[in-house]
Amino acid sequence: MENNNVTITQPKDKKLTTIHLAYKIKIKTTFTNIKQSIMKTLLLAIALLTSTLVLADNYETAMKEKIASLFKTQNIDDFNQLAAGFKRIAAVENSQWLPRYYAAYAYARSTHFMADSDSIDQQLDKAQEELNLLLDSHNKESEVHTLQALVYSLRITSPMRGYKYSNLSNESLAKAEKLNAANPRIYYCRANNVYHTPKMFGGGKQKAQVLYEKAAELFVSINNENPLWPNWGSYHNQQMLNKCLAAE
Repeated sequence: MENNNVTITQPKDKKLTTIHLAYKIKIKTTFTNIKQSIMKTLLLAIALLTSTLVLADNYETAMKEKIASLFKTQNIDDFNQLAAGFKRIAAVENSQWLPRYYAAYAYARSTHFMADSDSIDQQLDKAQEELNLLLDSHNKESEVHTLQALVYSLRITSPMRGYKYSNLSNESLAKAEKLNAANPRIYYCRANNVYHTPKMFGGGKQKAQVLYEKAAELFVSINNENPLWPNWGSYHNQQMLNKCLAAE
């Protein structure tokens, strides 16, 4: 006899199955997106780090090259071009104060190779513009006040200017000394001021010699790990010290 019993399979709930599959797909997609997002973040971080390292290396390299050129040339146009180059670096590396410092120093140094007082003033005016910005942003830096003192001293192109600018220079050196008494350029600049002040007004070679000697000691003992740190003054300080010793 034929068996007419038929097993009837209950159909699955298609709606629940569809929701379940959609949920699984959504979770998988979410994890995929998270994974991709993490990878993108990591790649971006690596790229930024690499870019930062490259920029830092380029910054130091460019600064070293220009600083080296600064002490080799005696040409006014070269000094102006170097100053402009330092200013361009300062515009990009706006968290760094040394590019603007060297721009000011380039203008100031150029006056050592000039004789006309008006031309000297023009160069020192340019240096002062950069120094004004530095004094606003980095007035706690001894080197900035020392450079300001140098610029004031270089303004003394006639005896009539001596009193005003020597006092201003000494005031800046006093500020620099409070910030860092171990800065040799303070005593080098102060020695120059004393050396060129008449003996009757408290200057002269003997008093200057003591300051040149102190500067010389500090130039030898100074140890700054920053390869871009200011190092001017040592050579001329020794020249002036030798001159004082020869006069004894």
